[in-house]
Amino acid sequence: MSGYLKQTTILYVEDDKDVRDAYKRTLRRFFKEVFIACNGAEGLELYKRYRPDIVMSDVKMPKKNGIEMAKEIKEIDPEQCILFTTAHTESDFTLEALELQVDGYIAKPVDKKSLIVKLTSLAKNIVNEKENIKKTRILQAILNNQSNITILTDFNAIELASNSFFELMKVKNRDEFLNNYQNILEIFRKKEGSLYAKTKEEFLKKYKNAKADKRIVSISNKTFYINIDPIDMDVDTLYAIYLTDITLLQQKNIKARYEATHDFLTKLYNRAKFSEIFKIEFMRSQRYQRPLSVAILDIDHFKNINDTYGHLTGDKILKELADYCKTNIRKTDFIARWGGEEFIIVMSETDKDKSKEMCEILRKSVEKKEFSDSLHITISIGVSQLNTNDSEKSLIERADIALYKAKNSGRNKVVTE
Repeated sequence: MSGYLKQTTILYVEDDKDVRDAYKRTLRRFFKEVFIACNGAEGLELYKRYRPDIVMSDVKMPKKNGIEMAKEIKEIDPEQCILFTTAHTESDFTLEALELQVDGYIAKPVDKKSLIVKLTSLAKNIVNEKENIKKTRILQAILNNQSNITILTDFNAIELASNSFFELMKVKNRDEFLNNYQNILEIFRKKEGSLYAKTKEEFLKKYKNAKADKRIVSISNKTFYINIDPIDMDVDTLYAIYLTDITLLQQKNIKARYEATHDFLTKLYNRAKFSEIFKIEFMRSQRYQRPLSVAILDIDHFKNINDTYGHLTGDKILKELADYCKTNIRKTDFIARWGGEEFIIVMSETDKDKSKEMCEILRKSVEKKEFSDSLHITISIGVSQLNTNDSEKSLIERADIALYKAKNSGRNKVVTE
């Protein structure tokens, strides 16, 4: 029973010397350390110096009574454990003591055994609370040293979280977080490809059904892999949520996918991406017997531009032409860099005559446009429409033949095949 007392310290304040001396010997047998004061003023100074676990005090004393001392102690630490021993039964003292929310009120003369039982009960609570605080601090330190963001929650309140979580949410601590958010689910943004739900049950179901590499959440414009481990408690279940920041990885993946499908210079689709899209359009056109046309355009005398003005100017012309063509074709068409100074345009739901008409409009507008270094250029375009016997290859080859005819017949014109 005395084990808890041996782990705690006590301040004993009593103005009666005989009573003080009698209880001092008893207290020193049980407690780790005992501090003795003969009035409230002295007791307050000892409290400020040593911060004992328990304060046991008489009520009526000279200089500063127990109530006055207790009020000042509570201002320093509202959670301080205080026990009153007094022979006074006046209602004003009792009410004041109750208002202070003290932890015990024992009338004199005090039975020593009863007192030790009471003090042991108080010490047990203090020791257990200290142990819980110690464990919480250890756990908090472990969480803070994790590379992942870690949260312990029941999906409503947060029990514990690593400092990195509060930094992410731009709050100082758990209390500030709870003032800003009703529950943990509010931090997950509703975004395509990310887990999101309004209830714990719905979120956990989505999490369980998602493949491991698809367990992704979006928080504060960042993307995280999420892992959830349930922790069974006596009454309820807590969940350990681990968040791994993959924002940079995702950005690298997006960049890699873009670079794999786009031409480095012009930012148009490259031939690989063109082939992927063209195959789909070709099959759709064949299946539903809908018109499909292809146009290949080439900058006239582009070698002369490079030789005269240099390759940097030539690259500028290619980029500007790519941007101009992209904004001057229909949204349903798509354009890719075919190679060198050549570009290819696929026009779905468009026959040869309509395609030629559209390409003529593009050709004439390019002829009028002023490019870098006040240069003017012209383009030649070859157009072909899908025939019954065409393959993907032959349709493009016929457009290429038409382009060859356009260039050999004077350039700056549109020819159909």
